[in-house]
Amino acid sequence: MAKNNIYPAKSEEIFKRYAKVPVNIVAGLRVDPFDTRIQVGWTLSTSEEDFDFSSKTRRNFVYDNEVIELYSSHEDVMFRRLNKNLLDKGLLKEYTGIQAENSSNNFISDEQVAIIVEIKSLTDFKQELEKFTSVATLSRIKEMAIATNKSVKKVQIIEARLKAVQDELD
Repeated sequence: MAKNNIYPAKSEEIFKRYAKVPVNIVAGLRVDPFDTRIQVGWTLSTSEEDFDFSSKTRRNFVYDNEVIELYSSHEDVMFRRLNKNLLDKGLLKEYTGIQAENSSNNFISDEQVAIIVEIKSLTDFKQELEKFTSVATLSRIKEMAIATNKSVKKVQIIEARLKAVQDELD
């Protein structure tokens, strides 16, 4: 039985599913489908055995570890409220039966962020940002650009890419 989908006594169909997008661990809150006054913590993760660190790709998608099931529209509304930040940042997406997009381009180290921020040519910088589809990754790049006093134009380019990715999520 899935650690996040712990309600086998629910007789109705699954109303909606959500899956994590990044390779790392994502955690949040949900309500108990039997008593929505009770909040229950959940965690979605990719185990180390299912991830190839050298190529930064997932070897195996494990539904029980990476997808959470909801059973009613009320539970879904509460889930969206409790996890608004994760949904807004693109760390959690509705699962439609197709493996959640998990581009290895979005899984980068702080050193790689620093290298990207140092790209001199604005055209090359824009092209590099186009590779990213994660709000979280783009936010890290923006934070590093601001922290290292990069040009306003460079920060604006990052903000434009962030807006484009957020619009795709909506």
